Amino acid sequence: MRRVGGDERGLGGPDGVEPPSDRHIADAVDKAAGETVVSHVTLGKLRKGEQVATTDARLAALAECFGGDPLFFQRSGEEIVDEIALRLRYLIAPHSGDITGAGRLSSSHAELVEFVERAVRERQAGEDR
Repeated sequence: MRRVGGDERGLGGPDGVEPPSDRHIADAVDKAAGETVVSHVTLGKLRKGEQVATTDARLAALAECFGGDPLFFQRSGEEIVDEIALRLRYLIAPHSGDITGAGRLSSSHAELVEFVERAVRERQAGEDR
């Protein structure tokens, strides 16, 4: 099998290398799962939205292969953003004086962005030491 791309799984990356085919991805998913989990035909249908329902085992194998969370494959982008915003509000709660742990539901987008940017800067500063 011809290696397509830039990581240990043989999957293509953003480095301008030819993107992997559905067959190539299905083979990598099956290899990561240690068993046949998805065919290239099914993978193609899932990718194009021609098939939306699939098994939890298949979603878990796809997530494992791509190093992600199975929820990424189960939710819309809007649902993921909503969940992340809710979790950020929980992170902000102790810093905002909210002792309920619910976070201020009125937290603005700007407050969330500022909190995340500050947390990233603090983490990077800690790693640089």
